[in-house]
Parts: sequence; structure tokens; C-alpha cells
Amino acid sequence: MQSSPRAAPALGAALFLGLLAGAAVSVLAFYLARYGPSGEGWSFRGNGALAAYTVVPAILAAGWSAVAAYYRGRTGWLTFGLAAGLIGLLLALADASLLPLFGPGFDQTLGAILLLVLLLWAFAAPAIAAATSVPGRPRPVPMSVALGSAGLWLVGTLAGLIVIGVVLPAGS
Repeated sequence: MQSSPRAAPALGAALFLGLLAGAAVSVLAFYLARYGPSGEGWSFRGNGALAAYTVVPAILAAGWSAVAAYYRGRTGWLTFGLAAGLIGLLLALADASLLPLFGPGFDQTLGAILLLVLLLWAFAAPAIAAATSVPGRPRPVPMSVALGSAGLWLVGTLAGLIVIGVVLPAGS
């Protein structure tokens, strides 16, 4: 296996940014559990703060798409990743808004569909990025580094969720 001078920074950045993203979700869950909005028959407080965790697939879509686009030699890899994350975030927000805006009937019917679409998006967005390349442009990192970065993005995100979730439990 050949070594790449960009391997360590790519792997380190994936782990560090994943940690930050996961930690941000845990902080969001903590604040939703304590101070989240509520209305007649619904609340994001307490167990309702679980809605914050729907952001995780959006984070995975963003990171994995950016890694795949970077590996394929796209100059707009960061923009591609951010756009994939934004689409995922919009899906998560649409799901979270069903109950307060339209009531439990819509939430029970459309909520599951939106969550499934969000989960599928976490895998479809990086697949789209991986399917496109720039002809003639060399890949900046070997495939092993790209796969390692994608794996570390997942590990970092989960570690950030867990560590901050232990320090600031959402139900406390």
C-alpha cells in the first residue's frame, strides 16, 4: 500500500469533525430535553428530545459525501458534502415538524416514510458522489484513505454523541 502525504490530515480531520458533529447533536438533545418547544399533546422536552438524533443520518450523509467527492477528484467536494447534509437536515426538520404542525395522524403516517427516506439519503448521497469523477484528474488520496476517513467520520460522530451524552445526558 502506498502512503499518501494527505492521509494523516484527511483521517484526522474526519475523526475530529465527526466528533464535533456528534457532540453538537448531543448538546442539541440536552437543550431540547430541557427547554424544547411544546404544545397541546406534543413536546420536544423529555423523550421528545429524541427528535434531535434524526440529525445523525444528515451528518453521515454530509461527511461521507464529502469524502467520496474528494476521493473522486471533485473540486467542489466540500460544497457537495454540505449540500448533502443540508438535504438530510431538511428531511429531519420536515419529520420533526409533522407532529406540531399537522398532529399525530400525519406524524404516524408520514413520519416513518420521512425517516426511511432520510436513512436512505445517508447512503444515496455518498453513492452519488462516488459515481461521479473528474476525467483526467488524479485522486488526491488512495481509496484506503477515503474508506478510512469515511469510517472515522462514523466513529467520530458516534464517539461525540456518546461522550457528550454521558457528560450532558439529555434527560437530566
